[in-house]
Amino acid sequence: MLVRRRDFLAAGASGLLTFRGPARAAALGQRQRLTAIHTMVDTPAWAADPGKRFDPKKFLRLCLEARVEVIEFKTKNAVGDAMFPFRGRPCPRDWVTETRALAREAGIEFIAYYNVGLDNWMATQRPEWRCVDPHGKPEIAFGAFNWMCIRSPWRDTVIAELRQMEQALRPDGVWFDLLGAPNAYGVGSFNPGAACFCPYCKAAYQAKFGEEQPVSSEDPAIRLRVNRFGQEARVAMLRDCTGMLRSIDPKVELGYNGAGLYDDLAATPQDLRDLVTYNSSEAKQHRIISFTAKSLWALGKPFQVHTFGGFMRMDPGSVVGTWSAWNLIPAPYLEVSAAIISAHAGRIGLGVNPLPDGTVYDGEFQRAGQVLSAVVDRERWLAGLTSVPNVAVVYDAESELRLLPLPATKGQPVREETTGLHDALADAGIHFDVVQSSRLDTAGYKAILLGNAVCPTERLRATLTRFVRGGGILIATDETSLRDAAGRRRSDFGWPDLLGVRWTGTSPYAEANYAWLGDDLRGDAPAYPLLFRAPVLEVQCTTAVKLAELVYPEGHRTPRVFTDGETPYTHFKQFTGKPVVTLNRVGRGAVIYISAPIGREIATRQDPWLKRLVARCVTHYATGLAIEMQAPTGIQVVFGRKPGMSVVSLVNYYGGLAPGTDEHSMPQVGPVRLTVRHGNRPVAVRLFGGHGLDWKYRDGAIDANIQTVGHHALLIVT
Repeated sequence: MLVRRRDFLAAGASGLLTFRGPARAAALGQRQRLTAIHTMVDTPAWAADPGKRFDPKKFLRLCLEARVEVIEFKTKNAVGDAMFPFRGRPCPRDWVTETRALAREAGIEFIAYYNVGLDNWMATQRPEWRCVDPHGKPEIAFGAFNWMCIRSPWRDTVIAELRQMEQALRPDGVWFDLLGAPNAYGVGSFNPGAACFCPYCKAAYQAKFGEEQPVSSEDPAIRLRVNRFGQEARVAMLRDCTGMLRSIDPKVELGYNGAGLYDDLAATPQDLRDLVTYNSSEAKQHRIISFTAKSLWALGKPFQVHTFGGFMRMDPGSVVGTWSAWNLIPAPYLEVSAAIISAHAGRIGLGVNPLPDGTVYDGEFQRAGQVLSAVVDRERWLAGLTSVPNVAVVYDAESELRLLPLPATKGQPVREETTGLHDALADAGIHFDVVQSSRLDTAGYKAILLGNAVCPTERLRATLTRFVRGGGILIATDETSLRDAAGRRRSDFGWPDLLGVRWTGTSPYAEANYAWLGDDLRGDAPAYPLLFRAPVLEVQCTTAVKLAELVYPEGHRTPRVFTDGETPYTHFKQFTGKPVVTLNRVGRGAVIYISAPIGREIATRQDPWLKRLVARCVTHYATGLAIEMQAPTGIQVVFGRKPGMSVVSLVNYYGGLAPGTDEHSMPQVGPVRLTVRHGNRPVAVRLFGGHGLDWKYRDGAIDANIQTVGHHALLIVT
């Protein structure tokens, strides 16, 4: 059935009591609140009348009308502007105290935001507390904000301000932004010169290591040490902040930007991870939102994904902007964003932007209400879902940490490979999880994809060997197991028995290589090579068999050697006989190895033929998948369950691929056919957010045919 969106309430009465939230709002638990706003408040000194026109009652009324369940509200931002009257800090207008009281009355959860690492105002008051580079110049984040050193007395100021805020407001939760150091926020930097070189850091480094803090180094061990030195300060700050807050209110919810997503890379201790109530990260482009939501969902803890509400450039499935872009992202795009997050039982944190003088525009909240209402309408089915094991894309942070300290490493090669594998399966209509290798439990999975895990642990090897021998399909790519603990290439793969190949070298063509698929792997695709715009490893089969052949170009592209002047490589020609995709039978399962960085190629070029190859490795060789879908590309399937219920989300990406500005911009897409494994005959199968359901149960599975789906259709099985 087609669901009519909840009409946005007209702004009529001025009193809050007229707009009291529904009775159930006050009783909602953390896992059940799937809509939030991230309130961006910036009051630069040059702007007129900071905060003078902010009306907390109007703000709360608009939140209730937009069906906001959680308000995140800034108390101090990166400039050092205070929206709460901290002692010793100017505060032209207290935005927070009344807003918090009204939120409590309305049954809306209130999360107090505090920026820990950046503060321009304090940098002018206490310049000796600033982070500085090796030349003594201030460390500036995002081209605008002073990093403050959390080894300096700044840490005491932060804790004192947080204590004052917590005691005065008693918020439901506290969320920290930019809690870290210049080289230790998120993953951070492994360049020693990016660290803080203030007197406090230099003295602490000297005391710990007995030598001066290095300005530069090509030694991976030193580069790792300096990063970890920065992360130690972040961990100590996080421990002190959370400990103080919990001493005042043992039930206060705690979160910080990046919680859950980077903890393995940033060496966050497990006891601190356990203190965090909800994980969170930022994502704006739909593919990245999906990757982030899947990564956080797999951690088994409530999570949220923050996404800004304004943009500067709009591309298909991708917005580019800032947290204060003053140009509203159309609702159809954001509805897809919210659908992706909530399909994974996560909470969207949508950015809203009061003007510096406090003016809040109804139109911004009307747009937010259109987005959030669709989530609330589905919340009773989506809240609390856990993923049904089917296929897993595994991210190996241990391998990433072997590469990041190397001076030649650019970006995060393992995550990039993993991201591309995610994109391939998402476009293919396969339900899957993104799982960190440290948390991998193979139970229930039929296929596991492991991208460029250059130096996996022995534990991971043993886990995956048992999985394959027991009948699972493992798909490994690129340099998996080819490097040692120092990040150096071995003479051969560390997993020769699993992969069934030996390494012989690298293709002499860096600009392009091609793959000719065998009939079994190609299926009904055209008989034509696939393109890799990257070097490819060359291997020789030992126990594996060849599924695809490596093809060289006819020649290296030079100013004189080319087939088209605009193409930076030449045509395919030399069929080498060497494998580029192999299959090795191990026990009752098999390992498929792809010797190219296919994930990074997909992430970089979004090549649909490479995506099809990855998906074909799953669908053709794995058996007994928990759910199978036939649908137009652009519909993502997510399969979750909770006691007494299974829910299949069908997320229609088309509203973000050609974004319009009104409700009619979202096309109904179909048909969709689903086969859902279900051990017993269901009591009922319902469709929400789509048209034309026909289903039957036979041979332990539900066969469902759906004519069309809107932006987020649910198949609800009870």
